[in-house]
Amino acid sequence: MSEASQAAGNDDPLHEAQMEVRQLKQTVAALREELENVSMDKEQAVQQARAESQDEIKQLRETASALRDSLDELKFGKDEEVQSARAVANDEIVQLRNTASALRDELEEMRFSKNEAVQRAVAEGNDEIVQLKGTAHTLREQLDSLKFEYEEKLQEQAHHTRDEVGQLQQTIAALRDELEGSDGK
Repeated sequence: MSEASQAAGNDDPLHEAQMEVRQLKQTVAALREELENVSMDKEQAVQQARAESQDEIKQLRETASALRDSLDELKFGKDEEVQSARAVANDEIVQLRNTASALRDELEEMRFSKNEAVQRAVAEGNDEIVQLKGTAHTLREQLDSLKFEYEEKLQEQAHHTRDEVGQLQQTIAALRDELEGSDGK
């Protein structure tokens, strides 16, 4: 191939179209990578929310355990008082039993309240997960919309390029005819 034909090959519409296709493939690959990054970010956020919920649940359980231990220590002390109070009077025994019953009721109330707090924390974690899923869906729709707009622009550009190439070919043909007409004179 001569240098002139090689130079002409670089301006070949097929070559340009192939270059454009290659660029489009690279763009699609970049968009895929961006979508994967968004998906990974979403997954990390979900995992972090789960970890935070688990930490809070663990802290609540530790608090409940510490309260139980405190109550057990208190009950042990009260039992000793009851034994020493037996010697003093039966009335004090009744009062201590009432105190123990009240503490049990309080413990049940505390357990109930802690269970409610745990359930609230889980519900909040679930709400956050739903919100994150909604955000991911919205981002996915936006990415699809951008992709569609980009594809439309590329098609418009390709159409414009074809029109321009056709006009240039007509101009070349007209100039060639004009040159041939002036050479014949």
